[in-house]
Amino acid sequence: MKVTTEKLEGSRVALDVECPSEVVGEALNRAYRKLVRQVTIPGFRRGKAPKSLVKRYYGAELFDEALQEALPEQYMKAVEETGIIPVDNPEFSDIHFVEGEPLRFRAVVYVKPEVELEDYNSISVPFETPAVSEEDIDEQVEMLRQRMAELRPMEEEKPLEPGHFVTCHVKSLDTDKMPFEDDVNYLEVGRQYTFIPGIGEALVGMNKGEVKRFTATYPSTEEDGDDTTIEFELEVKEVYEKHLPGDIEEIAKNVGKASVEELRNDIREQLMEMRLRMAREEHSRKVEEELLQKAHCEIPEVMVSQRARTLMERFLNRLANANVSLEDYLEAQGKSLEDLQAEFNKQAEQDVKRDLVLEAVAQKEDVQVSEESVDRVVEGLAAEMNQAPQAVKTTLEIRGALDDIRSQLMRIEALKLVASRAAENAGTPLPPEEQPENQDDSDGAAADQEEEVAKDEAPESQAETAQIE
Repeated sequence: MKVTTEKLEGSRVALDVECPSEVVGEALNRAYRKLVRQVTIPGFRRGKAPKSLVKRYYGAELFDEALQEALPEQYMKAVEETGIIPVDNPEFSDIHFVEGEPLRFRAVVYVKPEVELEDYNSISVPFETPAVSEEDIDEQVEMLRQRMAELRPMEEEKPLEPGHFVTCHVKSLDTDKMPFEDDVNYLEVGRQYTFIPGIGEALVGMNKGEVKRFTATYPSTEEDGDDTTIEFELEVKEVYEKHLPGDIEEIAKNVGKASVEELRNDIREQLMEMRLRMAREEHSRKVEEELLQKAHCEIPEVMVSQRARTLMERFLNRLANANVSLEDYLEAQGKSLEDLQAEFNKQAEQDVKRDLVLEAVAQKEDVQVSEESVDRVVEGLAAEMNQAPQAVKTTLEIRGALDDIRSQLMRIEALKLVASRAAENAGTPLPPEEQPENQDDSDGAAADQEEEVAKDEAPESQAETAQIE
């Protein structure tokens, strides 16, 4: 095989390939063996007609079958020989496929672009170590106290006040606008609710058994649209009061702590762990921004469109799982389909560039991902899917998703490396616990790959999550 390459504009490469004539002959023989079992030629049983007659009667089909097999096969060999990394299917041209002559063709394909990296080791981003105050712990104790509260029927009959809870019957009086009638349990008096605006406020001052009418106003989803008003009828059926634990000692006991001190220490550790994780994420985000500014590459449009299409498909799946139609979502958000596609295109471009840059850093730094790290991701997936780890790993390997996991973990490690140096450059080294492999990152990758296995979806992005919320 002879292969010459030519770099084209837009991260494309042209491969001019010449294969020995034997390639054509072997392809024709394989095509004949396949075709002869499918066609009928007078005077011969199926599968027994000689090649010459099959060629005479079905010459076009024979050569087409041979070419359809030989062309992609030889193209892949050319790709392996040149070491290029295609990111899309090739476009073939100048195909010469004649029996007894060499196979020649030209393949033009988009390839992974080269990334030019400036001196990213000079990036300096200070790491802001969080703190936990005694007031923070007090707030958490109070939140815990509120969560442990018990709702009991109110013994004294008196007008409802904010903080009371009720079971009530709610009925829409404008059924043409919104048909609704149902019992609603444990509404908090005075609280704002979006499903029926104003219902919490309407409950204030009511008594058990009382019936009241009120108007709910739903804001328009369009900039110049009119708000929608719906009249409801509200009947209070049951009234409850919140009974809180008596003191912090009781709270500590209820959560299995030996003392108040142990409770507060546990809260302090949990808060610090959470805030450190958030601080690391914020620091990594800032480092990533500076890193991307120091990198230059020509991103093929095909990579962006592929990623955008994946984002859209995953988003539609999430809507379907939530029983929300695309039309309803767009109406609620006041967006058009074009607006949504533009958002995903922007996100896709950012995602592709980030992945390319981090892969370039990983390659330059010779970042390695251990098989143990991959196995932890697989185990996390298996636990979520309630399947055996080896079975999940086999499925991932068949689908080529194990390489996706390795690539994702490699990018994570590359960013951690740059972030660590950036913090040191700023004189604020990352906490020691940041240096070992981050299990949270692996879990995130596992969750993404779970969707890949279950739904053939790409890893989830933060923007996508925000779209639904």
